[in-house]
Amino acid sequence: MSTPPSKKQKTTNAPPFLGPNLALGGVSVGDTASYTRLITEDHVIKYSEITGDINPLHFNKTYAESTIFKSLITHGGIQAGILNALVAQELPGPGSVFMEQNLKYKKPVKVGDVLTAHGKVINVHKFKPICNLEVEVTAKRGEEVIVVLTGDVAVFRATPIGEDKKEEEK
Repeated sequence: MSTPPSKKQKTTNAPPFLGPNLALGGVSVGDTASYTRLITEDHVIKYSEITGDINPLHFNKTYAESTIFKSLITHGGIQAGILNALVAQELPGPGSVFMEQNLKYKKPVKVGDVLTAHGKVINVHKFKPICNLEVEVTAKRGEEVIVVLTGDVAVFRATPIGEDKKEEEK
């Protein structure tokens, strides 16, 4: 005699939703974008003023040169922070905020590096303004391009109330 299952498991053979997600402004799986910015000493100073982080690795050249880094490095928040501009300006776009970040810092960033944040949509919610991106930040130092950060993020996009309805009507 078999016992009936306590909860019925839902199974489906439906393919995953790939987009476009109208609540995200038409974002689909596979969409990509990038955002680039030259990192200056002024950025390091301003970041320190905002956060209170005055670590000698960022400001004391003698100290920094005596460490494994061999020179001054920028705050890790600067290399992660360029992702904010990527999602808020490019993909998904204005109104976007992070719900979750899973980031791995690979190499330090230095003043004068040109950072580029790259994002690729790997998942979109069928109805809600939510997507997941695979992200990477590179630093161009002279002719060399170095991967300095990798990870994945979950993003929510807040749009003016009623804007998603306007998109559906188009």
